[in-house]
Amino acid sequence: MKKIIFAILCFFLLGNLSLNAQNQNRVDDKGRKQGKWVGYYANGTIRYEGSFKNDKCKGTFTYYDSNGTLKATNTFDKSGTKALNKTYAPNGTIIATGYYINQKKEGEWRFFTEDGKLNTVEEYKDGLAHGPSKTYYETGILMSERQYENDVMEGPAKNYYPSGALKEEGQFHNDKKSGIWKTYNEDGDVISVENFTAPELNGFD
Repeated sequence: MKKIIFAILCFFLLGNLSLNAQNQNRVDDKGRKQGKWVGYYANGTIRYEGSFKNDKCKGTFTYYDSNGTLKATNTFDKSGTKALNKTYAPNGTIIATGYYINQKKEGEWRFFTEDGKLNTVEEYKDGLAHGPSKTYYETGILMSERQYENDVMEGPAKNYYPSGALKEEGQFHNDKKSGIWKTYNEDGDVISVENFTAPELNGFD
């Protein structure tokens, strides 16, 4: 009797697994993704899961590492092209958040330490750092300010002491220090002045 019951349970279990498999990773007669989709690593663990409607992402997609630990979520708007990303450390804390548009970073992104403290705030355009970037000490005090153009440091920059006092200021050109840089002590007195030769333009006019 026990063998019969076990066989029946196995039958229904396999039937449900087969049905679930049929309801996943489907495309319609036009080749558009529809419904729930699940991707897997080679070891069989889930890599991502989410839903599509007419080939567009719908709702929240969840991503995991190969050990099954939550890695990130993308929550899509109605267009299916803009998503709020939250990236997680192995301990479950958020270490980055910002928007993707067409799978590229766009607008303000915030990055955090694994214990949840704000580390960096950057602006992105079409997937590249573009605009102001600020880095903070663990105390929350501003550590540095930079400007980026297409992922390259370009323009004014400042560094600060842990007290918040200005430590250093100057310009970057093509990712390198350029022109006059001044260094201050914490009382605000200039303690050194350096003149950096402008690097080759490499495409910057």
